[in-house]
Amino acid sequence: MQDCEMIARDDGLAASLAAALSDVDSHTASPGRFAAVPASSVPSRAPVRTHSLAEREDIVFLECPGEGEAYDLVEIGTRLAGVRLGVVRRLLDQAVEHLEARIVGEEPLLRKQLITGSVADAMAEVELLRAYAETQHAPDAVADLHDRLDALGWEVLKLFGAAGYMADHPARALYVSALVANSWVDRNGAER
Repeated sequence: MQDCEMIARDDGLAASLAAALSDVDSHTASPGRFAAVPASSVPSRAPVRTHSLAEREDIVFLECPGEGEAYDLVEIGTRLAGVRLGVVRRLLDQAVEHLEARIVGEEPLLRKQLITGSVADAMAEVELLRAYAETQHAPDAVADLHDRLDALGWEVLKLFGAAGYMADHPARALYVSALVANSWVDRNGAER
């Protein structure tokens, strides 16, 4: 999980997703009809679906039989949590730079108490969710973890203001990471 987080922080979503799924046959492992995978890992002529934001992150959705029985989906979900934590950390670093550069009332926005508190809360939640991911290994805990990562992603997006809602902004990786999780995490908590 830590490797996936570091790759996501340093190299982005597609590279870390490739690492998280390196020993997984995505076609047979996905619990649903589609598996989010790096575009570079898809065999030629494999049936895929695209999404405009996911394409910008080099992610496609591979059609699958939706069985997911041959793999430990809890382990995959935990690795994906590492991916998503890395994406959050990457974007949080960029948000801090963004806020430091924005001047309001002759002072960087980052120095405003409410903004500083929001950044600190996000960092605390990253640490909390990392510990949660490392200690909780049940399907319902993994689903809860990803729900909490969704909420954290929205909080980080707010730090970018309106820029965080544009398709050409790097913050789109947070949206796409939620789509990735939705294709891999069994939100019903069913045992496999």
